[in-house]
Amino acid sequence: MGLQSSLFAGVAGLNANGQTISIIADNIANTNTVGFKSSRAEFVDVLAGNLGGGGSGRIGAGVRLSGVTQSFTQGSLESTGVTTDLAIDGGGFFILQDTTGVFYSRAGLFSLNASQVLVNAQGQAVQGFGVTAGVPNGALASIDLSSISSTPRPTSLVEININLDPNDQALAGGAAGFNHTNAVTTSNSQTGIRIYDSLGNPTNILVYFRKNDAAANSWFYYVGMNREDVDFASYGPPFNTFTTVAGHEQDFFPIESGTLSFNSQGALITESAAALSIDYDADGDGAISGAEVGAPVATPANATGWAFAGGAASGQVITFDFGTTPTEGGSGTDRTTQFGGATVSGANNFIRFLTQDGFTAGTLSNIDIDENGFVTGTFSNGQTQKLAQVALATFANLSGLQRVGQNNFIESIASGQPINGSPNAAGLGAIRSGFLEQSNTDLAEEFVRLILSQRAFQANTRTISTANELLANLVVLGQ
Repeated sequence: MGLQSSLFAGVAGLNANGQTISIIADNIANTNTVGFKSSRAEFVDVLAGNLGGGGSGRIGAGVRLSGVTQSFTQGSLESTGVTTDLAIDGGGFFILQDTTGVFYSRAGLFSLNASQVLVNAQGQAVQGFGVTAGVPNGALASIDLSSISSTPRPTSLVEININLDPNDQALAGGAAGFNHTNAVTTSNSQTGIRIYDSLGNPTNILVYFRKNDAAANSWFYYVGMNREDVDFASYGPPFNTFTTVAGHEQDFFPIESGTLSFNSQGALITESAAALSIDYDADGDGAISGAEVGAPVATPANATGWAFAGGAASGQVITFDFGTTPTEGGSGTDRTTQFGGATVSGANNFIRFLTQDGFTAGTLSNIDIDENGFVTGTFSNGQTQKLAQVALATFANLSGLQRVGQNNFIESIASGQPINGSPNAAGLGAIRSGFLEQSNTDLAEEFVRLILSQRAFQANTRTISTANELLANLVVLGQ
């Protein structure tokens, strides 16, 4: 009975160590598998019987493989330079989903498929959180960039940073002396910038400056655009009756006006958006008749906003900011100033910069993914926007996860339910875009285990051969 038991104990040793070699072989085979987590064999002894006399009399019957445990230690990160290649630097798993269920993986070899959904090589969609106003909404969904676009923003603010020459000659006639059909000769300086309407259509506007002949260090400004860009019908009388003669579509038409005042040091002290009154060319023939409107008329946009041709929303309010005056808490020198220096009149009129906050519609041209998992899109209009956030999951018992192949795991009763969250928070790792996590297989360690398992396997074969020889001796005794 004892010798026969030794045979079975030896077989159990062969089976257990053979399985160990298979596990080691699997680890070595996956040395270059992205996101692979190595395994190790765990053994327990097997009892066959009891010789009596309490627990010390129990006889072992060999060994068996009690389980295979994954090692979730961090693998090294390899740079790839591909934005959609992602690695987790720390704890957590990517969340993947297809028609068969939800999976968890450390392999971040992702790309955008034909439908612009972020997927792995098996077509499983990467899950993430939607983003509203830059904040994750906490609702898991596939990261789908197919319908992403940048909607246009109508211009609401224009910042003008220029210098006006105090040596310029003041022009007679006051504010009403500005003739928009001959704007260059009835003004001292001009500049221009492109703005956008509610549809995202660009429109070039001009700003003319006219030095006030009735007050020192005072200037009038007039802002407008080409006649063809004006929706006259959206304005009240008399503008709603204005027409344009063929050939004069690109004549300058004033829409808004105001006054700027400076102190003796050249700092801006007041900027008034009160509308100025000027004579208008009502029939658009490029000349102003004295009886055309009857009297100077205030520029319309000061009261009702801008009205663009082409179907854009009317009443677009645009603030023209020439600087921060002392009464507004500024120095009066941060933008528009009146500094001299040159001896030639007009030589000190120069533009520092002009900015505005509008933009046209844009299509998605590029994406970036930061360490917090935010997918940020860059659009053809130069704008950037957070589009989604890659989600990560962790578990109370990582060893309880069930390995299902293709670098994936699924949850089990032993692992507990997934705990979803944002990267780089609550114990979850940071996202490294342009990197891949390599296998955590340690070849040196695996080779040592392979040697030990080989020796154990050989020793068990020796146990079987020895028991066999002894049984053969018993058979000889009976002859």
